[in-house]
Amino acid sequence: HTMGPVGSPLSENGVELTDSPYVVQSMKIMTRMGQPTVDSIGDDGDFVRGVHSLGAPLTSPKQEDACWPCNETKYITHFPETKTIKSIGSGYGGNALLGKKCFALRIASTMARDQGWLAEHMLIL
Repeated sequence: HTMGPVGSPLSENGVELTDSPYVVQSMKIMTRMGQPTVDSIGDDGDFVRGVHSLGAPLTSPKQEDACWPCNETKYITHFPETKTIKSIGSGYGGNALLGKKCFALRIASTMARDQGWLAEHMLIL
């Protein structure tokens, strides 16, 4: 996905792997995604890596899968030094839509500090 116009020097790219159809559809609405974004990343491009799972593994072969599986134990981790986000066990939008709060606020704050720009999550005028 791309945060901003695809190909703009001000845009940032990310790749999120998820097991949630909700995340896929929500990110499609909120970001630019698809082949143009992949092309803008290129073979050795810079992007934020995200892995998300609802994280409710089946504990036995007889256990039925839930329609909205979330684990009671949740792990949401940010690694700014490698631009990596891992979110396991949560279906909540802020913890599942990694291009939003996790990337746009937390990872981008470190990127902004290192690159001399300002990451803004909300603006009140």
